[in-house]
Amino acid sequence: MRTERELIVEISRIGRESNSVDEALDRVRSLLAAEIGGSALLIDPSEQGISSWAAKSVSEFLDSRRFPFRGLYTAPLIAENWKAGRLIACFGSFECQGVFLQHLAAHAAQQLGKLLERTRSDVFPRPEAGA
Repeated sequence: MRTERELIVEISRIGRESNSVDEALDRVRSLLAAEIGGSALLIDPSEQGISSWAAKSVSEFLDSRRFPFRGLYTAPLIAENWKAGRLIACFGSFECQGVFLQHLAAHAAQQLGKLLERTRSDVFPRPEAGA
């Protein structure tokens, strides 16, 4: 398994090279699943709690018995100083990873925010001026 630093460098590269948030999510999800054991990455635009579709996906992942260690991490998705939503990251592994996974989730959210800025994605519309 790669080190935390190696994975952070790879996540940054994916963020720079991807043309869309969906592409980046798929690539980061695949990378982390291959390195850790399993991953589910969701972007939830909800300002009020967790969306029902996200809650269902998270619940299904955490209820799975495939991995003895399962964790849930969230990180704000910030683009151009506005909160576009949050990254919800579920990881499954055969060994406990500690803060390593929290760091990866936070870094992935940071890179996705930069990608949103760069692509000016309309997936998460910016708040109106003065709102």
